[in-house]
Formats: sequence, C-alpha cells, structure tokens
Amino acid sequence: MEKKGCSFVFLCLALLYVTRPVLLASLKGIDLSKSGLGSSILCDTCIGLVTTVRKLAKLHVSQELIEKAAIEYCEKSGRADERICKLIIPEFKDEVLYVFDHTALSSREICGTVLDDKCGSTYDPFNQQWNVTIPGGKPPIKPYHPPKVNITNRILHISDIHWDPQYTPGLQARCDEPLCCRPPLPKGDPNNSAGAWGDAHCDIPLQTVVNLMEHLNATQDQFEWIYMTGDLPAHNDWSQTRSGQVDIFNKMIDLFNEYLPNKPVFYSFGNHESDPVNSFPPNYITGSNSISWLYDDAADKLKKWLNTTDAYNTFKSGGYYSVDYNGIRIISLQTNYCNKQNWWLLINGTDPDGMLQWFVEKLLDAEKKGMKVHVLGHISPGDGADCSNAWSANYKKIALRFENTIAGQFFGHCHEDRFHFMVDFEPNTPPRPYGQVLDHDTYILNITDANLTNKPKWIHEYSAKFLF
Repeated sequence: MEKKGCSFVFLCLALLYVTRPVLLASLKGIDLSKSGLGSSILCDTCIGLVTTVRKLAKLHVSQELIEKAAIEYCEKSGRADERICKLIIPEFKDEVLYVFDHTALSSREICGTVLDDKCGSTYDPFNQQWNVTIPGGKPPIKPYHPPKVNITNRILHISDIHWDPQYTPGLQARCDEPLCCRPPLPKGDPNNSAGAWGDAHCDIPLQTVVNLMEHLNATQDQFEWIYMTGDLPAHNDWSQTRSGQVDIFNKMIDLFNEYLPNKPVFYSFGNHESDPVNSFPPNYITGSNSISWLYDDAADKLKKWLNTTDAYNTFKSGGYYSVDYNGIRIISLQTNYCNKQNWWLLINGTDPDGMLQWFVEKLLDAEKKGMKVHVLGHISPGDGADCSNAWSANYKKIALRFENTIAGQFFGHCHEDRFHFMVDFEPNTPPRPYGQVLDHDTYILNITDANLTNKPKWIHEYSAKFLF
C-alpha cells in the first residue's frame, strides 16, 4: 500500500536530481526516517521538490527526462531493485504530474498530505470538512423484530480474491520483492517454496480460485445471490497494464457466470482494479487519464444484473449504482472516492461525482417506498488508515439518518474479519441494534493442509451468532 507514496517521492527527487545535484548529494546517506531533524529535512525537501516540479512543468521539461531521472534515483535510493524501479516509475508518472499541474493545493499542502505528521500540523485536504445535504423528517426508530426464518435470505459475500496469473508453485514464497511466488524469482528451498494451492505470503493461484468456484457450485443451494466487494487482481502494482486489469476482471466474472450462472452478482470496485493502483479519477477527468477503459468494460460485463438504464449509466460513468432485487434495494458505492491514496482527490475531494448526494436521494426514495437497503463498498467508512475523515463523517450522518432503511452494510479491503460500530452521539439517544443481518458464517481453506494432502477442503470456521 506504500508504493504510490514512494513513486511520488521518486519522481520529485528525480526532478531535483536533474536541477539541483549539489543539494541531492548532500542528502545522500541521511536516514530521514529517524529523529525530528530527519522529518524536518524530509518535509523541507519535499516542499522544494514539489515547487521544482511545478516550475519545470511551466518550462515544458520533457516527461521522458523526468522518468529517466526518477528511475535512476529509485535505483540509487535502494528502496527497490532495478527491475521494479524501471516498471513502477512509468506506472505512476502521468497521474502524479497531471495532479501537480491541476491541483489548487500549495506545495506545503501537498507535502502535508503525503508525509502526514512529518510536516507537522498542516492542511490536509482529506480531513477538511464538507457536507452533503441530508433531509430532515427522520421517522421514529422502529423496534427491531427478527423476521420469520422462512422469509430470510442467504447471501454469499466474497471479497479480495487477488488472483495472480503468474503464481508459480515451487518459487520462493518469502523474498525481497513486494510480491513473491512469481517470476523472475528463483526456486525456493523446501522451507521457502510456493505450494500448489497457495501461500500465506503471496496472492492466490488460478487453480485455487477454480476450486472455490467448484465448491460454490456444489453448495449453491445455500445462498440466493452474491455480493462481490472488489480487489480481483494481484498486488504486482509495478507491472500492471490496463489491458491486463480488464483481462483479469473479465476472467473472474466469466468464472462466476460459468459455475454460478443463475446467481446474481452485485459488484463493487476495489482499489486494485485500476491501473495504476488506487487511481480512480472522477468523471470530469477525460482523455487518456479517464477511467472509462475500466468502467465501460465492467458495465458491459455485468449488464444483465445492472437491469435498469439508470444503474448501467451511473456504473459506467462513476462506478456506482442502485438496483432493486428481491424486494431489497442494493446500492453499490464507489468507495475509492474516499481513498486517501487516490491522488485525483487532491484536485477536488468534495463528494466526487456527487455520489453521496445521489446516495441520499436513493435512500430517501427507498424510505418513502418502505424498502430496505443493502449497501456495498470496498473500503469501509471509518477506516482511518485509508478512508478520508470527511467522507466517512458524511457517510455516518447519512447512515444514521436512514437507519430504519439500511438493513446491511458489506465491505472488504482489510483482509480480515472486522465489525464497525456507528455511534449516535445525539442527546437522549438510547443504544439500539443497527441493521438486520441475522447471522453470518465464515468459511476458510487451510492452505497448509491443502498443499500437504493435495486435497483442498473448504470448511466452516464459525457462526457469528453462535460465537458471539
């Protein structure tokens, strides 16, 4: 998750490398991660570098020269090996330079955003407050009464598959690269070798994904429809391409269609679907930087479940949609609009594409119709590490306003079981149950056992209702 910030630093330092070699040389050998002095040097250097970027852009310095210098600095810094440096810098170059050229933020504000507390107390656009308009007239809180068992629905929730097409059994499973178990790594010794069915230090091989689909096909009478909350590709962020990302998306959806053809799939984009990673520009970004290459393909691939013109159009333009299915309104949000690693939000992070205001309108309509709503997303609001405070605060206000209507919220991204509690701090508000998910069951694959026996088994790990 840190690669994007590294690419920014590499690009900036490269420009300084071109224009201020004496100052750069003076920084060699200094460990900027230790001591307050190091932080101060890093902050001051960052401000100077961003300012240099902007000045050189006005002078029309060749981007090819910038890229070459950035790669050279990346290699000299020791932050990555030569191969990854030559791949990751071009991956992020266009986005970083475009954002620098179009953001209204000062150089200090940009550095404050990138370096957090290393620049002391400074303006952070991701934490600036803005508000969507939320209507009043909240209905009285209705006491929650569990429905009869014979009218409940069972929903399959899958997230963060992270299929690696280059996963190769036998290669090193622990290595010095950001992602292991793939070429060009050498073969590992018996204690450090990628297993046939996967490894905890790597992303997942195709045969394990297929085995999961076979298991779901055999047990599909246990669920009615599917929520897929993103992150289909692997973590090889330095070597991805748009065509490769589209190919992975299409192949994964094809597997759902092949093994579960009659099960509706309701999807939400993860932060790894884009190229580069985390890059989800709002729809006012057009031309070569537009995200339409991904949205157009995904909208057509999922069209049979985007069963209204409105759902198809909003998904194609912004990656979010609302559909009514089986008496429930399903609203899939583009939570990359709260992602603090989405650099496009440095241009304007206030309710990108007006999605949260659209969310309010869809909830208000459901409230008037007496419908319940399930909300899907990838990055969960309130995830302080990745989801911006301002976006999360607005989401919380919306969720509390419509707590009689929202019956379930489903997110991914964190790669572990988590429960988020939304607390209403309004006076005289008694504690109350939120939502109407009656239970959830978690299933796991023991990869160690699968590699030893060559017989993968998907087993029930726990029931939340029973365990808690």
